[in-house]
Amino acid sequence: MNEQSRLLIIDDDVSAIRVLSKVLGGLGEIRFATSGEEGIQLAVEKLPDLILLDAEMPGMSGFDVCKSLKSDSTLQHVPVIFITSHTESEMEEAGLLLGAVDFIGKPIRPAIVAARVKTHLNLKLALDRLNHLAQTDGLTGLANRRALDTAIQKEWFRCRRSKRPMSLLLLDIDYFKKYNDTYGHLAGDDCLIRVAKLLLSSVNRSVDMVARYGGEEFALLLPETDACGAAEIAEKIIANIRALALPHAATDNGIVTLSIGIASFCSSSRCWDNAGKEDRNHTTNPHSATDLLDVADRALYAAKHAGRNRYSSLPIDF
Repeated sequence: MNEQSRLLIIDDDVSAIRVLSKVLGGLGEIRFATSGEEGIQLAVEKLPDLILLDAEMPGMSGFDVCKSLKSDSTLQHVPVIFITSHTESEMEEAGLLLGAVDFIGKPIRPAIVAARVKTHLNLKLALDRLNHLAQTDGLTGLANRRALDTAIQKEWFRCRRSKRPMSLLLLDIDYFKKYNDTYGHLAGDDCLIRVAKLLLSSVNRSVDMVARYGGEEFALLLPETDACGAAEIAEKIIANIRALALPHAATDNGIVTLSIGIASFCSSSRCWDNAGKEDRNHTTNPHSATDLLDVADRALYAAKHAGRNRYSSLPIDF
């Protein structure tokens, strides 16, 4: 818990919001909404660390808000504390069954409310740290394969709904086994770290994901990026790794190079509507996120087969 913690108060009673804001003022950034619909919108715009929610509000009740929050994959892990003047056990049970972490009765006792909020913020922080460790590669600090698989699945469905493009790059350090044999595994680890930093510096958007796919393989997930945009990034990466000029005496080039495979989904409705079907001009359209990885892997193999130190693209449909 720190000053960066984000608290969201949802209550139709402005005076109650003022009281809670005063009680919790030192625990982080506080935002508030006076209706359930507004509260959900604020939560979507800026993910809170904890939500204090009035159970009874006109229109969308607190229970409806909680149900909506818990049905959203982005918001479902945000802890919710119900605050209400109705403290019957049935009300408390209903709130906890919806996924709330606590239930506080009105009129509130400031010290108790502050203590409970601190406890749940600390628990949220600890869970966030565990989740981060579970999805991070220990050597490079990049997202790991588990995080990549989750992100690909999420972006696949999002881009399919919006019929927007997406691209995936698989990258492999050329002749990395020879690098380890020549310089040793500690130097190999250092090489992996330097390549990881280079890849991070080669993308500019927060929505792009750089991950360690496994061993000497990396991946770049590029939402809202078509085949041309993905090819530009691949060219930039290849130029950057050449400019880095990491020595690799066991190769003809004398430096570390990369091979890259690109799989891109187009933005046309026809592309998405025909997913999983054979196209007469192009390869089969993948019908799942797993197929996207398979296409990128085949493109990577093609780049290696063509001589390495290059990229190969297998567009899905245009």
